[in-house]
Amino acid sequence: MTISPNFSKSIKLTSIAICVLLTACGGSSSSKDIAIEPITPEPTPDTTPAAPIQGEINGPYSTGSLSDPAFVYFDLDENAIVELTAEQAETNTVWDIAFKRSGVYLNQHTDNAVKAYATGNNSDFFDTEGKAVADSFIAANAETELDDYLVVKTSDIPTDETMFVGDVTSNIIEGFYDYNSETHVVTAADTKYFITHSDSAFTKFRATSITTLGRGIGQITLQTAYQGSADVEFAAEQEHIIDAALACSGDVTNVYIDFDTNQEVTMVDAWDINFPCTADKTAADFIINIADDAQAMHDFDNKYDALDPAAIPYYGLQENSYSVKAFDKTPWYQYGVNGGHLLWSQFDVYIIKTPTKTHKLQLTSYYNADGVSGNISFRADEINEMAGEANN
Repeated sequence: MTISPNFSKSIKLTSIAICVLLTACGGSSSSKDIAIEPITPEPTPDTTPAAPIQGEINGPYSTGSLSDPAFVYFDLDENAIVELTAEQAETNTVWDIAFKRSGVYLNQHTDNAVKAYATGNNSDFFDTEGKAVADSFIAANAETELDDYLVVKTSDIPTDETMFVGDVTSNIIEGFYDYNSETHVVTAADTKYFITHSDSAFTKFRATSITTLGRGIGQITLQTAYQGSADVEFAAEQEHIIDAALACSGDVTNVYIDFDTNQEVTMVDAWDINFPCTADKTAADFIINIADDAQAMHDFDNKYDALDPAAIPYYGLQENSYSVKAFDKTPWYQYGVNGGHLLWSQFDVYIIKTPTKTHKLQLTSYYNADGVSGNISFRADEINEMAGEANN
């Protein structure tokens, strides 16, 4: 067989090409070889969320003036102000806590009943007699008391729910009778006095006898002492027997009493107190209401022989339905510890519980940078498992 010269040349060229490829891919130790650096993989990012930074101060928020106070409503979950009128706030479920001047209010809507617990972290601001230690209040400020706030964590939340209290709405004429839960007998609490203020007059009264009828009051005896606008003290007591079983009939829904005349009157007359009738109109409920334009107070210690009309704002008189605020029992401030007229924060840390979350709160100031009162500043954060850290 004859081999073509061109075919022979093709074999040689192919052999040379293969040799070149083998040389390039071979295991030569020549210093001219190119070194290939290994690729370092990117680190996997930490997906664990960092604890939120805590301790930032909100405010100051103006709560109006002494003559024209105003509410500031705050949503703890969103850490934001809620713009509401006082009327809107009564039915609003968004806000958790509100401020008006030095008062602190908790929402008590059935869908957002908020309660508070005072940790008492600065109980040493008071001596053994309960008096404020002026130096402790004066030396404290938002920075010195920050650590007490930051360390509060989930494990500090009381497990006993009864330690949390909310704002409670009560009837001012409450406590005029005693109920024995074992015998189910109702008796008059004849040592508990009440004082009403209506039509420029004061009346001091107490229940001295109660006869029950079914689940209501069949008859009740009141002892009343009257102090008219021209009188300097209460007159001697007068007895007034109210036959509720007789009065509650037909279209009558309430039994009305006028203290000026110490008589039963009708709804259209000038009256001071009333007893609502039971639904079946056989007796009166265990409730005493005062008129819309009247006020009343407790005098359970029987210490008042007279009241001074000029001192009415200082007696603590209340309307028929009034609220006892949770923060009234553990005030966040003290007045005049340096002899002046300033309010000084105790920097207590409060635990605030809403139906869905638990927060901590520390009120830090009642004044703005210009020293104007009624400007509230505070810290508020949701409590987490680990103590928070301050903002830098």
